[in-house]
Amino acid sequence: MWELILWALIGGGIGAMVGYFVKCSADKCPLIANWRRGALSGALFGVLFYFLTGVGGSAAMNQSTANVERITEADFDAGVVHSPRPVVVDFYATWCVPCKILSPRLDQLAGSFTNEIKFVKINVDESPNLSRRFNIQGIPTLLFFKDGKVVDRVVGLLSSDALRARLESLAGRNTTAGRAPNQ
Repeated sequence: MWELILWALIGGGIGAMVGYFVKCSADKCPLIANWRRGALSGALFGVLFYFLTGVGGSAAMNQSTANVERITEADFDAGVVHSPRPVVVDFYATWCVPCKILSPRLDQLAGSFTNEIKFVKINVDESPNLSRRFNIQGIPTLLFFKDGKVVDRVVGLLSSDALRARLESLAGRNTTAGRAPNQ
């Protein structure tokens, strides 16, 4: 929390200086027309920078949750390849904004498949050998394993409904009831 406040203060200070030293009328540059507006605009940009660049929340992304376990390269074969259940592997990075969006979405959906599918996540910056092994070229990447083999791959963000459909398919649930054939 203190990091967020720090970035707001830094942004606010820079914005206040710009608003004070750059003389501009409110109709030409309303965000920095005076030092007060500059400080407010700068603080908002500082907070935006904090969230969009991955400065905030990095430590939380590297933690296991109730439904998704964080593993390392050393644990991969035992935890994924030799798992008796199907496994979904989330390759992510703490600085990746789409990864930050996917992480809570995946954690929430994982709760519905607790005894059917195992969910793990791997930080690509800390596991370069696994990234090469599975040809991870974009993140987030989800790999779906069944019987130790990759049966599906998704690069980028999926909607919750599309992700749920893939998880139901991996779990062996009937996903065709009430759905169009090409969904």
